[in-house]
Parts: sequence; C-alpha cells; structure tokens
Amino acid sequence: MSHIEADALTAEVVAEYLSDNPDFFIHRRDLVDRLALPHQEQGAVSLVHVQMNRQRQRIEELEEEITALMSLAKSNDRTFHEFMQLQEQILKCDSLLSVIKAIEEMAKSLDLIAYVRLLDNESSYYALSKDNYQRFATNHLNGKGAYLGRMRKVDRELLFGDHSRAPEMGSYVVLPLHKTSLQGVLVFSSSDGGHFQPHMDTLFLRHLALVLSHLIENLPWQNDDHERISNTSA
Repeated sequence: MSHIEADALTAEVVAEYLSDNPDFFIHRRDLVDRLALPHQEQGAVSLVHVQMNRQRQRIEELEEEITALMSLAKSNDRTFHEFMQLQEQILKCDSLLSVIKAIEEMAKSLDLIAYVRLLDNESSYYALSKDNYQRFATNHLNGKGAYLGRMRKVDRELLFGDHSRAPEMGSYVVLPLHKTSLQGVLVFSSSDGGHFQPHMDTLFLRHLALVLSHLIENLPWQNDDHERISNTSA
C-alpha cells in the first residue's frame, strides 16, 4: 500500500471515528483551538469559528422559515374569515345568480377571478358543455378532487369559452361540483403563475364547493322580480 493510500485510509478512519463520537472535542478544548480549516475568503480559520458561522447561518435560516410560516398563517387567517363571511352571505341568497355574483366579488377582493360554470345553464356565459368538461377532466383530474396549476389556452377555452378574462400566464384551481351528479365547476384564477400549486391544501375551497353544490340544487337561477341576465354579459 502506498503512502498516499495509507494517509487516505487513516483520514477515513478518523472521519468515521469522529462521526461516531460527536462529543470527542468536548474535553479537548486545546485541540479545538489549534484546529484550523481553510476558508476561501478568510484564509485559515478555527474550527470554533466555522461552527459559530454555521450556527449563525442556521439561525438566520430558521428565522426566515418562521417569518414565512407567520406570513402564511396570517394569509390563511384572512382567507378563512373571507370564506366564512362569504358562506354566511350566500346562504342568505334567494337566487343562484346572486350566489355566483357574491363569489365573484369575494374573489375580486382577494385579487382573484372566480368562475362558476354550470351544465345546461340558461345563461350562455355561465354554461358549461359536458363534453368539454369531460375532455378537461380526462386530461387533468383523473379522479382527483381538484386541479391546481397553470392552464393551457385550449383548456381555458374548454371551461370558459373563447371570450373570458382568464389570465394567460396565471395559475388556477378547478373544483368539480357534484351533488347526485355532476353540476359544473368552481374555478379561481390568479394572475400570479405560482399562486395555485399542486401541493396546496384546498380545504376552504372544497367546503365552499360543497355549499355551492347544495345551493345549485335548491335555488332558482333567478327570481321572477329580478331582471333576466343578458346572454352576452357577465
């Protein structure tokens, strides 16, 4: 065995021993003080200095994580209250059209766009073709309860038609509406392409979709004393 190979073997043994005995340096402070490690910018620095820098970096990383979690919690708290207020509002509505309008307004307050599209609806704007839905579902749902992410133009046209405000580079969440059978879809979009991502939780949205499904089955599209909606306007 060459001298170089012997040195390499010894280094591996030392490294393995130190890994198995992390408290080795606790009673050898003088050894720690003499150890030095090369640093690209600072030259040779002590092992203690390296450890302190790593701990400081880890503390900064933890602080960033905590800040991000607090921001997320604050955002979720706002979203929770928005959705609770919305559900209280739509449960008092006397027509399905007023329910949809309330959902659209709530979305706008969150810098989102809401889309409710229903099978066999008397308004062409809110109508959804079952064939179009099936094509979208086959490509993107595959039994899942929701789709989250970006959406190609062809998929946007399947759900919203040719003339919609759906952002081209945005992100979407699509939830099928079911009761005894398929009723349509509830969709939200953001102009931010990273707002809706596949790993996100959809608890609030799924609950809203459940309430909306119940109202679809029990409310008239529009009350007789309201002006009929135009087939060409939102």
